[in-house]
Amino acid sequence: MSKDNKQYKKYSINDVEHACSALNSLIAPVEVNLEKYKEYYQEAIELLVNSEEDVIPAKEYENVYDKILHRQHELLKFIADHQSSSFSYMNLRGLLLKSGYLKNELNEDIRALLNEFLNIRNWTFHNPQSMLVAEDEVVVKRIPEEFKEFVKIVPQVNPVIIKDIVGYTVEKLASFIYHLESRIRQFEMILSCMKNDYQELYDSIKIKPMIISPGADMFKVQYCRQKVISGIDDFGSDIAQISMAIQKSKYDGSDDKFNEWVIRRNKKINKSET
Repeated sequence: MSKDNKQYKKYSINDVEHACSALNSLIAPVEVNLEKYKEYYQEAIELLVNSEEDVIPAKEYENVYDKILHRQHELLKFIADHQSSSFSYMNLRGLLLKSGYLKNELNEDIRALLNEFLNIRNWTFHNPQSMLVAEDEVVVKRIPEEFKEFVKIVPQVNPVIIKDIVGYTVEKLASFIYHLESRIRQFEMILSCMKNDYQELYDSIKIKPMIISPGADMFKVQYCRQKVISGIDDFGSDIAQISMAIQKSKYDGSDDKFNEWVIRRNKKINKSET
């Protein structure tokens, strides 16, 4: 029987196993994205070390910078996205604490760090009007004091200036690397808190389901890596398609709607045969 789409937009946590599943879905991508973040950080260091000029070509700098920025966006999405329909460690932990699945509050430093990540997320995921205000402030403050009473700032209306950055100074790259070192430590702290919370949830399960591995401690959560090939018709692709349908209020739980939205290889084959 089909259901109202609204019933699918919230993940129900009715027991500790589902609490584990929810936190599991955040720990895995945070760990993967943090590994990539560290990898690209090393690429930034190599770029700096190998630079023989004072200015690094824009393409070389941006090839590293863009990859790092993407992974940071992903990390912030899973850690500190706090919109009503979002799902991150920050809002999930509050829910688990309120529901009694977790007992301990995070310490003040970690809470402050999560709030900092939330602020960064909010600032970087949209184009704030404060950027224009800040631009005006910078222009005014950069006027030498002896000229301020003689200068009037007016908007640049014609021509429209489009800046094409062709290079970045090595000082800018060094500053970026220093900033990344701090961020890596902070992300590692949050990931450690996530895993501690997961262990606490797992400890509260009376009958612990798990796959027994030789030498594994059944009372300690195991983190196992599994190498996979991502394809158009795999499990993750189906999840993404159904999630999009839910967000668009186009999914009601029926088999017809499910098959309408998922991309299947046999659909492509049937289409090509007709």
